[in-house]
Amino acid sequence: MKEKNIRQTLKRYLLGNAVEEDINTVDKWYASFDSAEPVSLSEDEAAATRQEIWDKIDPVLKEKKKVWILTWQWKAAAAVIIIAGATAVLLRLTRNRTGEGNAIAYTIVKTGIGERREIILRDSSRLMLDAGTIIRVADDFSKSRKIELVDGEVFFDVKTDVHRPFVIQSGELTTTVLGTAFTISAYKDLHNVSVGVVKGRVQVASQAAILSILEKDEELVYNKVGKSYKKTALDESLTAWRDGRLLLNDLSFGEMNVIIRKNFGIDIITEDDSIKNTRYTTELLASMSPTEAAEVLAAIHRLKIRLKDNKLLLYRPKP
Repeated sequence: MKEKNIRQTLKRYLLGNAVEEDINTVDKWYASFDSAEPVSLSEDEAAATRQEIWDKIDPVLKEKKKVWILTWQWKAAAAVIIIAGATAVLLRLTRNRTGEGNAIAYTIVKTGIGERREIILRDSSRLMLDAGTIIRVADDFSKSRKIELVDGEVFFDVKTDVHRPFVIQSGELTTTVLGTAFTISAYKDLHNVSVGVVKGRVQVASQAAILSILEKDEELVYNKVGKSYKKTALDESLTAWRDGRLLLNDLSFGEMNVIIRKNFGIDIITEDDSIKNTRYTTELLASMSPTEAAEVLAAIHRLKIRLKDNKLLLYRPKP
């Protein structure tokens, strides 16, 4: 049945104008859901699914900025549309789990400014997301466990499964593990991607080749601009955020600003080129207010701050 005919049939059904043939068609459609493989969603996955459904409905409700006064019939219709939308999402997840369809379905998980969040995946692996982080988790874990780190920083505590490798895509890097604890820092607006191992071993590869096998207390830093990398001892700044500490370790002004914005929701600006060219090393607490964090940052580098255009301006005090 074509999409247009389906919509017309549903509309007649919802408004009570359907003929017997339409009613039987819709009833059979609902009944078909009973035979579908049930989908088990965690609390986080369910929340992401609800958000995905709302994202599809919200633009329609706001179309042409009209104000709609719903009769009881249209309220019922809207409820059924929401249920149908949820069913469509769940059916899509089921198809991907059983190998049907070509597209890979993902669940998106995000954290807001200053928010840190732990999620447990269906394989019992634990992920802790730092502030301002976005990940995409593959809905099908049957053969391999795949996650894309779109932006931000994540600590992974992965359950061992020799038959299903755990793979994280973070920009140009692919990190593969069988069972370990490690962290990846891959901010879109920073030049470096870092992978640090707390226990176990991971393999880190670029699009061109395998770069290194990392073991406990080792870190790989990959430069996205120069396509170069180095292997070092694990830097404390890569894991300190889990304890509520924010360690800025030799960051440029722009890099420092990205981290401050994600953790405290403020933009720091300057009109002084020497301040722009300064490297920033500071320890802050995630529990600080935005102003307190900026004041500590400024004091350590012997600078001052003031509000300008809803941003915090860093400047040098006059002698």
